[in-house]
Amino acid sequence: MSTGPEALSSAQRLRLLRARLGLSQEQLARRLSVSFATVNRWEAGRSQPAARAAAAIAELEASASRAPAAAGQPEQTAQTAGLPIAQSSFVGRERELAELAGLLTRSRLINLTGPGGAGKTRLAVEAVRRLAEAAGTGAGCDVMFVPLERAVQPPRSATSRVAARLGVRDRRDVPQHEAMLAALKARPGLLLLLDGAEHHRDELAGLVGELLAAVPGLRIVVTSRVILGVPGEVCWAVPPLDCPPVAAAAPEIASSDAVRLFIARATERLPAFSAADVPPHAVGELCRRLGGLPLAIELIAGWVGTLSVREIVQQRVALLEYDPPGAQGRKLADVLRASYDLLEPGQQRTLRLLSVFAAPFSLTDAQAVAGADEPAAAAALRGLVDASWLTVIRGAEQNRFAMVEIIRTFAAARRHDAGETGLARRRHAQYFAGLAARATGSFGGPDAGRATARLEAAVDDLRTTLEWAAETGEIDLGLEVSASLTRWWLSSGRLSIGRGWLTRFLGLAEEDRGGGEPTVARSQRVGRVLCWAATLANENGDYAEGVRLARQAMSIFEPLDPGEDLAFAATALGSAQRYLGDRAGARRNFQTALDLRTAVGDRVKLAMATNNLALTEIDDGNLGRARELLEQNLIIKRQLGEPRSIAIGLVNLADVLVRDGRWQAAHTSLAEAAELAVGHPQIMGLILCSQGNLEARQRNWKQAAELYTDAVAAAGVGGHAHDVIEAMIGLGRACHELGQADEAARHLRTAEAMAHEIANPRLLAQATTALAETAGGAGPLPGNLTVRQAEVLRLLADGLSNKEIAARLYLSPGTVERHLATIYRKLRLGGRVEAARYAVEHGLAQDPDREML
Repeated sequence: MSTGPEALSSAQRLRLLRARLGLSQEQLARRLSVSFATVNRWEAGRSQPAARAAAAIAELEASASRAPAAAGQPEQTAQTAGLPIAQSSFVGRERELAELAGLLTRSRLINLTGPGGAGKTRLAVEAVRRLAEAAGTGAGCDVMFVPLERAVQPPRSATSRVAARLGVRDRRDVPQHEAMLAALKARPGLLLLLDGAEHHRDELAGLVGELLAAVPGLRIVVTSRVILGVPGEVCWAVPPLDCPPVAAAAPEIASSDAVRLFIARATERLPAFSAADVPPHAVGELCRRLGGLPLAIELIAGWVGTLSVREIVQQRVALLEYDPPGAQGRKLADVLRASYDLLEPGQQRTLRLLSVFAAPFSLTDAQAVAGADEPAAAAALRGLVDASWLTVIRGAEQNRFAMVEIIRTFAAARRHDAGETGLARRRHAQYFAGLAARATGSFGGPDAGRATARLEAAVDDLRTTLEWAAETGEIDLGLEVSASLTRWWLSSGRLSIGRGWLTRFLGLAEEDRGGGEPTVARSQRVGRVLCWAATLANENGDYAEGVRLARQAMSIFEPLDPGEDLAFAATALGSAQRYLGDRAGARRNFQTALDLRTAVGDRVKLAMATNNLALTEIDDGNLGRARELLEQNLIIKRQLGEPRSIAIGLVNLADVLVRDGRWQAAHTSLAEAAELAVGHPQIMGLILCSQGNLEARQRNWKQAAELYTDAVAAAGVGGHAHDVIEAMIGLGRACHELGQADEAARHLRTAEAMAHEIANPRLLAQATTALAETAGGAGPLPGNLTVRQAEVLRLLADGLSNKEIAARLYLSPGTVERHLATIYRKLRLGGRVEAARYAVEHGLAQDPDREML
């Protein structure tokens, strides 16, 4: 009786062909461009292949007999004949393959775990193939590949599948189990590759342990979406493909595994395609958005030639839901759904709730959103990690957990289907509102650095919280969170982001009034947000807006009991007035804040008030009093132990010391401030500018120019306009002294324009004066006076007192007196009357009588 292929039924022939190729039913379906169910019906004998399908099967049978190598792959040898033939080239993963090569020589049971689409099977097959080839003909390496697809009719156990691949048939006299063990023992050194073990987890957990104990030389490699939990199991999580960093250059992008895979599959899809046809940064962004998931990258690459890469980036989620021709069983949503169905109901619910996080989260974070106690939350996280839905980011103090974006999108859709989105978003928002409030409470003490780091790690979730509050009308929560975050926005250089959120919630609160009076609690929240909005406006150089917002806040707080809220509003108003040149108004409001805070007894706020009052003394030229206040202020700040606050105090003290000629003391203060200000761009900008001032006073112009350049950059990062202008003026003067006239003029003109734009008279006067003093070709002034001396003389001729001249030019009265003494000596003048007459005669001032006309 013939046993050739012609004597077999079509169902038997198909099963034999699949075994020879080492393919699962799903894989064979893809090769034949039919559905998985169709192959399943053929093998069960319930239907017959059509003519076209039969021809394709015959062609596969012929190719299997020749066993040709796949494109880009080495030919199969005796050692690798048990592995499925690759349909496409293998790309990248050199680091992972090297690590697996070491594990395969040391471990008898390795489980490659990962979510659906992570490339577990392809990586395992490649690692085993390379191991077999490295062993060589002499040593030998026997490999058997067993696909464990889920849906087979009738159902077959994992044991029967392993037995079938070993050629073991059911016999009445010998139980299948015993025959299988005998067959395994007859193949010493066998490496058994079980693919898709998650479908038979419970059965395989027992079978694998028994096989390893009974067959000493046996090695088993498993690919699975879950951990089996067998003693001795080495669980090796298949990582996503290496993606290029955001700031990577084109060569680094092109060399990353994820981008290489995209280019390779796009080229297979469209042979005329070239990597030069697409912008590398767009491809890098696409791969990052897909989380380096190989299946997602391969599927999305199929759209090359139809859409541009930028369009693919924008539509990636929708495109991955689409089932393209010839891709049966490869729609990513179906792969993820199969993994999701393997989870227990409690794990599914936890996954759905955790998908609300926009960034990696901790156990404590998960506990709050999942609504579970710590042990239950930890158990749920472990289950999701074991099932490859979560990845672990290891840390020194705590681990964090993350979802690939595509997986998070899938889980969020299941959350919506289950009607849990409202619950998850509310829990998430309330939790991060509390986190923001706690962080704010830590900003004045020694835990400020830890609080800042926590907010930085949660930046995406904080944005999500604010968006939810705005979209759902949770205005009070939005006001509270935005007010809590303002000090962080200020210190981290997020001025425009902060101003945008504060303005948005102030507008929503106004709209919510509906013509009625708000409650006292709402009014207080609005008032505090107005104060913070005024503070950010001041730092952004929008002083008129700062005055408007601060006065609006004061009108809310003045009818209430005076306290910290009113002190805050007075401080914001005083700061705006100081920048606008209203020094009397600034001093008055700073004193009000100091009095209120003294009565309250809050040492943190008292230190701030003292610092602000010291600034007005600097403006008035009272350096001794300013230094006294700042030194008292530093004592309080050091006792409180908040590095950022101490750094600000040291910078302000250094400013006084530089003006007073105490250069070594200033250098020491600034050096300490720099150590404390790491991670705070605004303060680093102030420090660099002060260090530039110190070098300029000592005429070290090259060092000064470098420091001013860095100061401009640091202040610009945070959007602190007046700090940028001050540093730019210093840079212009330094360039002038270095003989770089064009550079000096460019910097000073920019500074003058910026000072004019933000209406800061002090900085405008400084920029204009610096331009005049550094301009070439203007000719000498009468009596060889300097520009500053000529300006002092002109104001004297206009009838201003020394104190008024000092206020107009932002000098101290003592400095004006020294300028006048020099003028009298240079021009041989006897006093103010002669000086005024000289100014008129030499065109430095108008004739008083002519002015009256």
